[in-house]
Amino acid sequence: MTHVSAKVKFSYPLNESRFVSMDDNKDVTIGDLNTIAKRALLNAPCWVKLVEEMEEIDKVVERAAMLKLTKYKFHVGDNWFISISDELPFVDIRRWYQRGDGIYLFPTLVGIALTFIQWNQLKEVAKLEDMKKEFEDAEPC
Repeated sequence: MTHVSAKVKFSYPLNESRFVSMDDNKDVTIGDLNTIAKRALLNAPCWVKLVEEMEEIDKVVERAAMLKLTKYKFHVGDNWFISISDELPFVDIRRWYQRGDGIYLFPTLVGIALTFIQWNQLKEVAKLEDMKKEFEDAEPC
């Protein structure tokens, strides 16, 4: 069985090293050019759910930016969660897992933490016609 890599269809910068791209399979990658380890790979349903939640996430970002007590975690699907805390000024997009007991979730190293400025850039990319058109028929997770 051969693994065929999907071709990148769109790629947009979030800053000098961070980017968001979409491939032929409509998988969205939010990553860092300097290291492959800092990366979130969301399938179309997870991306759509993230985009649908952006307004609510913005309210949480605003609270955290004002240093108000903030603890937020939102499941976008496939063990991917968005989390924000007043302790660190980031929107963390990360894969989580359950240990054997199945009660608690724990973060993995797979994911990326975006500054609030990079988060605003990601929202702008989500509004671009190219991106919106690609996902208009996709269902959220």
